[in-house]
Amino acid sequence: MNASGEQDPPAERHAELERQNLLHAEPPPPTTTTELIDRAAAITAPIVAVEGRWDGDTHGWFVVLVAIVERPGRHHDRFDEEPLTLVRGGGDLRLFNGHAPPWPEARRATEQGHAVARSLDVPFHFTSPDTPDDDAPRWWDLHP
Repeated sequence: MNASGEQDPPAERHAELERQNLLHAEPPPPTTTTELIDRAAAITAPIVAVEGRWDGDTHGWFVVLVAIVERPGRHHDRFDEEPLTLVRGGGDLRLFNGHAPPWPEARRATEQGHAVARSLDVPFHFTSPDTPDDDAPRWWDLHP
């Protein structure tokens, strides 16, 4: 309750999240390369490439690793994507502290993406590994 005796919904929600141990939950461990290879192997559509691409949210930039599959999709009439993992390297505060670049999430995504692509005998594509760019050309833009 607040000073006037009324309930304080944000404080109540905070207390409930604290009771459920959700406020300070550790992020899940990064996906291993073996797990990514297994995820890709389980995809039933024909995989034509593995792609890394930048995306972002209120916490900062991250790299999305996907398998590009041959079937009509939301963004292309011949190709679609199957998600493999998100690779985060830290929030945007590191930009202001001078800790980025280099972008460790791009480095890890590139290493893992190449490994998955090799296991499938398909190319790996990451247009902008050195600079976050969520408008960079996709694999299917270069292979119509």
